[in-house]
Amino acid sequence: MSLEKRAHKAGFADIFVARPIFGIVLNLLIIIAGLAALGSVDIREMPDVDRPVLSVRTNYDGAVASTVDTEVTQVLEDALSALEGMAYIESTSSAGSSRITIDLSDGTDVNVAANETREIVSGTLRSLPDDIDDPSVSKSDSNADAIIRLALLGDASLDTLTYLAENTVYERLSLIDGIAEVTVRGDRADEFRVAVNMPSLMSRGLTIFDVSAALAQLRDDTALGELTSESQTLSLRVGNEAVAVETINQLPINDTTRVADVAFVQLIPEDANVLTRVNGETAISLDITRQSVGNTLEISREVAVAVDELREQLPEGVQLLVTSNDGIFIEGSINEVVKSILMATGIVVAVIFLFLRSPRATLIPAVTIPVALIGTLAAIWLTGFSVNTISLLALVLATGMVVDDAIVVVENIVRKRKSGMGAFAAAASGTNEVFFAVISTTATLAAVFIPISFLPGQAGGVFSEFGFVLAFAVTLSSITALTLAPVLSALLDPGKTQVEAGQTEPGPMSRAFDRVMDFAIRTPLLVVSVAIGFAIIAMGAAMTLPSTVTPEEDRGFFLVQARGASDTTVDYLDTQVLLVEDILAPYQESGQIETVQSIIGVGGGTSAFIVVRLPDWSARDVTQQELIAQISGRLASVPGVQVSARSTNSLNIRGAGGGLSFAVTGTNLANMTEAADALAAAMSQDATFLNPQLSNNSVNAQLEVTVDDSAAGDMGLNSSDVTALIRAMVQGDVAVSVFADDVETDVNVLPGGPPIDDPPDIASMSIRLDNGAFIPLSAVASLDMVVSDAQIQRLGGALSVAMQANLGEGVDLSSAMARVLAISDQVLPDGMGITFTGEAATLDDSQGDIYMVFGVALIVVLLVLSAQFESFASAVVIMMTVPFGLAAALLAISMTGGSLNYYSQIGLVMLIGVMAKNGILIVEFANQLREAGEDIDTAIRSALRLRIRPVMMTMISTVFGGLPLILTSGAGAEARIAVGWVIVGGLGFATVFTLFLTPVFYRWIAVWDAAPGGAARRLKSEAEARV
Repeated sequence: MSLEKRAHKAGFADIFVARPIFGIVLNLLIIIAGLAALGSVDIREMPDVDRPVLSVRTNYDGAVASTVDTEVTQVLEDALSALEGMAYIESTSSAGSSRITIDLSDGTDVNVAANETREIVSGTLRSLPDDIDDPSVSKSDSNADAIIRLALLGDASLDTLTYLAENTVYERLSLIDGIAEVTVRGDRADEFRVAVNMPSLMSRGLTIFDVSAALAQLRDDTALGELTSESQTLSLRVGNEAVAVETINQLPINDTTRVADVAFVQLIPEDANVLTRVNGETAISLDITRQSVGNTLEISREVAVAVDELREQLPEGVQLLVTSNDGIFIEGSINEVVKSILMATGIVVAVIFLFLRSPRATLIPAVTIPVALIGTLAAIWLTGFSVNTISLLALVLATGMVVDDAIVVVENIVRKRKSGMGAFAAAASGTNEVFFAVISTTATLAAVFIPISFLPGQAGGVFSEFGFVLAFAVTLSSITALTLAPVLSALLDPGKTQVEAGQTEPGPMSRAFDRVMDFAIRTPLLVVSVAIGFAIIAMGAAMTLPSTVTPEEDRGFFLVQARGASDTTVDYLDTQVLLVEDILAPYQESGQIETVQSIIGVGGGTSAFIVVRLPDWSARDVTQQELIAQISGRLASVPGVQVSARSTNSLNIRGAGGGLSFAVTGTNLANMTEAADALAAAMSQDATFLNPQLSNNSVNAQLEVTVDDSAAGDMGLNSSDVTALIRAMVQGDVAVSVFADDVETDVNVLPGGPPIDDPPDIASMSIRLDNGAFIPLSAVASLDMVVSDAQIQRLGGALSVAMQANLGEGVDLSSAMARVLAISDQVLPDGMGITFTGEAATLDDSQGDIYMVFGVALIVVLLVLSAQFESFASAVVIMMTVPFGLAAALLAISMTGGSLNYYSQIGLVMLIGVMAKNGILIVEFANQLREAGEDIDTAIRSALRLRIRPVMMTMISTVFGGLPLILTSGAGAEARIAVGWVIVGGLGFATVFTLFLTPVFYRWIAVWDAAPGGAARRLKSEAEARV
């Protein structure tokens, strides 16, 4: 007995066919909820997957790295181990500076953790040296790249630019929420430089400290008390007039000597510690770092407003430029995805029309798209998710999938109408007949993403938001398909034209398909053999796929880093950076590069980085990756420094884009450094790596001053007298800060004449005794050249030596990781190991989780299908086609030169659900026919014949809906292409496997399973027997 001949039974759809306004209003409410949420939902680049991070920085002037590590870093690390929510800690100790970075556990409130950290640090101050600066705690990664870089330049003095940068611009930017820090670089305020003639000074029995003491009189803020009356209280203090060069010249040092007698005074810019240039012009840089939980896009928009306001306030001729802005890429990427959604919508509607050849029939599933997509915005808002690249990618793919349920419903309604039913009866009966299939496919797709939500870290955040957004959209589409589609079908009667035309017989395409499937069913071993052979070929290709965290992205700018030796001066580094700028100049002249911003003297004065901003994606033919490849060879030829170019990525991974980064760990720093050098030498012999090296200078030559306490004591001196003299003679001494033209200005006292830059210069310094006599410093102190650690790093409390290497052409990160482990096993001695950092660490952590996701997803879907069908056999039939579909997708990735990354893995997980969805349409209908009394062979043949049309329609709409992803360009195209090829390439092959393998497996497995509904029929018969 066929399904058409069975009496109509009232079902779910009858409610809405009988009450059409109810169905229409329900779907209108979904749209209204989505539109209401649109104004409130958060918009950002990626899901909120950034682990909260804290940084603790401490300055300890004059201390070598080993002293900083022992007396500051380790003390703070030990205390911070009690911090609640701490997941990982790493630190760097260098000369005069300690930097600790704390990764907090997911879900930890960064504000609470920051306050607790400040309390811990405050409680540790007594255990720290007295002469350190108070440690500062910030809610950001101290190693993070700036999200926005500004430059102040133009027709003004450096002093004016510095004042504007440090006051006007800095203060305005500091008001923006989400910003962790604004770092000003290249600022050079004017100072009164008092260059002392040391021979003349000593001939008068004076020292440089006497000059400083005299200059201290220039400013006296001594409080003189208060005047209190009935109405007010006035504070009294000493006031001084504005200071000029002549004011300082006339200042008395003693009764017979004025400053002008022994020194030359100038108002000039202070010496540069950091130099900055933009397109060759001297500038001041302002780098904006966001808080670890800050929203880059929101900050970018606020900064744009602030920049417009500041430009109105700046003097004529002064420019405030944005030299790089991550927000431009983010906004461009989001706009491109929105375009893809609109294109996908048009393509899907066109595909439906080509199949149904009826405007009325096309309208019904087309209505599903806005209802599902707009309604999903409400679900995004309710769950606390955001509109981002990942969630929008889910909506692009959903565009082709949300019409599937409506297509199945409408196609079945049209089939019922063609069999002779009336419009309303066909709408209700056709919907009720596929009700279970629609619910099953929706539940299956949702079930695929259940295990993903339990993934920890960034992978879990990215996958779960994609999965849940897709599940929201598909769930809403099924609601629309079951409530609105039957209503519109009853009112519009899409099958009327075909009924009137007598289109009831199968066409030539249907007859050809019947012949092909008849051959496949009669030769099952051949079908399975071909499928297995294809799968083996696909898996062979998949074994060669590179593995990365994310595909290389063209973000519109890249960084060039130059690192010199430990004794490199800023002036020498600047000379080498000019060579880098010369390499970039032809590309800038040709328009391939828009802005070049150089920042020289960072990283303790031995490093520089150049921010290279490219024109808009639409205005250039060369990608960021191609440009980096073109210049990398020439950059490596720059002498005296190590130069490399790198990109950043969407996930803000520490150290991302710099090739392979890792660390040698152990217990003895000297031995570890030696082993790291040996490892770098071994890696340089392997074509996998380019320029392997230690990430930082391992040692630093220093001149150590040892005070002879006995000799010094005999002369009435102590070690602090000696160190104070050396510091003042070498670095100068800021005696006082005064006001010049209403600007606070330092008065810096330093020796004139030739610079002090050799050990003999220090040994010949003269120090005054209590009796007024001068003796050479060598009489109470000795000088020795020593070598000390330039930097001491710890990962998780363990000593480490950081290393890095660029990758050879065609080498993926996963292969490089495996190779470095193999080499380290041969080179490193016992007790030392390798710890991956940066992008390599993220990939290492996520790979095992991804395999778990696929395994759990397959099991969960199998169980869900078993529960829905009340049959393990039916579930197994559907799931047996899934591995072949995944193999097809992997082959598509391989053929298009893609990689296994977060985005392609998202597509593969989604493919599990899509494959199962197509199988459900066939198996569920075959089960209905078996329940109606058909045998297995007839049931599966009829199911194939009747379901080929909706299966092909849903497949083609999904595949064609994904076309905008692979045809995309502009910001973020790499991520969209990675997902698109899995769907477009994989789903096409996967549908073929579904059509050919499902009937074969069904005929093999269903014989071991009773007809569906057996338990229900027995329960009914036994209940009737009791009555």
